[in-house]
Amino acid sequence: MSHPTGEPFRFDLQLPGLGLEAGGRVERHRVRGWCWGPAGDAAAVEARRPLCDAVPTVLVMHALTGDARAGGAEGWWGPLVGPGRVLDPRRVRVLCFNLLGSCYGTSGPSDPDFPCEPDGIPVAVTSWDLARSVLLALDLLGIRELALCTGGSLGAMVALCLAALVPERVERLVPIAGAAQASSWVVGFNHVAREVLRLDPGFPGDLRRGLAVARQLAMLSYRAEAGLEERQGRHLLDAWSARRPYRVETYLTYQGEKLARRFDGRSYLALLGAMDHHDLFRPPPLPGPAESWRHGAEWGLSRIQAHVLAVGIDTDVLFLPHHMAQLAAELRALGRIAEEAVLTSAHGHDAFLIEWEQMAAVLTRALPKELRP
Repeated sequence: MSHPTGEPFRFDLQLPGLGLEAGGRVERHRVRGWCWGPAGDAAAVEARRPLCDAVPTVLVMHALTGDARAGGAEGWWGPLVGPGRVLDPRRVRVLCFNLLGSCYGTSGPSDPDFPCEPDGIPVAVTSWDLARSVLLALDLLGIRELALCTGGSLGAMVALCLAALVPERVERLVPIAGAAQASSWVVGFNHVAREVLRLDPGFPGDLRRGLAVARQLAMLSYRAEAGLEERQGRHLLDAWSARRPYRVETYLTYQGEKLARRFDGRSYLALLGAMDHHDLFRPPPLPGPAESWRHGAEWGLSRIQAHVLAVGIDTDVLFLPHHMAQLAAELRALGRIAEEAVLTSAHGHDAFLIEWEQMAAVLTRALPKELRP
């Protein structure tokens, strides 16, 4: 079933203050969102009216340095979102929110009133905090049920937390290249990135140089050897000499400088921490009577009721594919419907942003039949 479709639009929401898991509180809590779906959605958001909950909603979570623009000409999932594509705004509403702690319109460390430690670095935020921020945004929009919730990397972690927070509101869940808990391998990579940022002479205010170098390190964990050999190889830009760089060096330098121009170093610190602290088995602090949230051993995967398709990437060296296989196996052991899929790619962790045909097939498989292309 289709509906009249509007243009994609961006919006800002003022939300209730949010107490953070590690302490501190975001009082001026705002979230920037992006939406593509029914023609009346933009007017409803502007008038602060609830969106039509009868329209199936797909919530997409961005990765570490992404923003809310999931589709459209500048969307990071542009080949997957749009008319005639797997996430078609003529059949579903596609929503994405910039995550708490980022620097693209949602409250984060670039705001002067964001809670910080005495040395100026942002207080820790966790994947639970990010999911609770998204949940407040969904509540304000009147979205009570998600036909599908998906995301890659950090986005997969937040999607898992959201499905555990409100299991009755997530019908289908597709975490991609993530895990139920951040491994020591992930924490180790992120630790070195933080050390690089701390060595920046501008720390903690101006972290552009440190951020550029930290991004170069990260790119090596986001890619795989085969993909780098294929795209960069051992090619020199000029005749050999000690000062002539290999093409892969200029590629990494370019990627680092590009991120430093568009992203805030303190947000990078905050979101690296959110990834490190991700632990689906640690109960989050939640409002309301404790008994209503049933803290205890039942937290974790046992909270998730959604039909899950856990997606790994065969060459991922950051979140190894066995993490997604283990997630699906543990959910099945709990009696849940949980399947697995593996992207085959030369490009490693970032394959969910590169392998468009395979990603379209995965999302088609995950959608309810009536919403498929």
